[in-house]
Amino acid sequence: MIKKEHHFLYISIALLILVVICIIGCVILIEKGNNKNYNHFGNNPVACTMEAKLCGDGSYVGRSGPNCDFTACPEITTPSNNGSQSILPYKSGVKGKVVLGPTCPVERNPPDPNCTDKPYKTTVVVFRSNDLVHPFVITTSDANGSFSASLPPGKYTLGAGESNLPRCDHLEITVNINIFTSATISCDTGIR
Repeated sequence: MIKKEHHFLYISIALLILVVICIIGCVILIEKGNNKNYNHFGNNPVACTMEAKLCGDGSYVGRSGPNCDFTACPEITTPSNNGSQSILPYKSGVKGKVVLGPTCPVERNPPDPNCTDKPYKTTVVVFRSNDLVHPFVITTSDANGSFSASLPPGKYTLGAGESNLPRCDHLEITVNINIFTSATISCDTGIR
C-alpha cells in the first residue's frame, strides 16, 4: 500500500510542476505580446534595430511601431518676409566656388595668367558650427568649381576635398534669412 501512495504522490507533484511551467510560459508569451519594442511577423517576435535617421533640422529619429518604421522627422519651418512660416526648400543658404592652387611650381612677378588658381570639382561638406562630426549637407562642386546648398539660417563650417591632398580650408560662414551667403574654399595643391 505504501508504494501505491508514493506513486500517487510523485504523479501529483509532477503534474503540479507541469501546470506551474505552463502558467509561467503563458505569462512570458503574454508579456512579449504587450511589449511595444517587438513587432510580429507570423509567430516570431522581432526587435526593432537601433538605427537612427538624420532629419533636416539636424535631429535624429529611431525606429518604432509594429512595423519598425522610422518615426516622422519634425517639420522644419523658417520665418518668411511676411512673418508666416514656410517649409523647405529654404530661401537661404550658401553659394560658392572651390579653387585649387598654386598650379605652377614658381610664382612669377608679374603673375603668369596660366598659373592662376583653377576650379576644383570635389565633395563639399557643410557642418553646423556646433556639430563638426555629423554633416548637415553633402554636395559637390561642378567642373567650374561652383556649388550651392539651401540651408536654414545659422552658423556653418564648410569643408571640401576627398582625401588629405589637396588640403582645403575649413571656412566658417553665417547664413541669414532669405540670403545666400557667398563663399570661396581654397585648396592647396602642395606645389612649391
